[in-house]
Amino acid sequence: MSDLTTRLNEAENALHSLLTGSKAVKVKKDGREVEFTPVNINQLRSYISTLQHQLKLTSTRRRPVGVGL
Repeated sequence: MSDLTTRLNEAENALHSLLTGSKAVKVKKDGREVEFTPVNINQLRSYISTLQHQLKLTSTRRRPVGVGL
């Protein structure tokens, strides 16, 4: 697994934690540890988007499981 993929997985897991009630999460970003809270969740979403773009994963959006089948 590439470093970008690892960082994307960590960021997505952190987002999930925030969305399910965690008060804060830490993610390595640009060589340093950054703390995200529900207040700055949009910055975490932006970081995830950037990683997805770098991995060329943004061409199609995945539908939620069970929707539109």
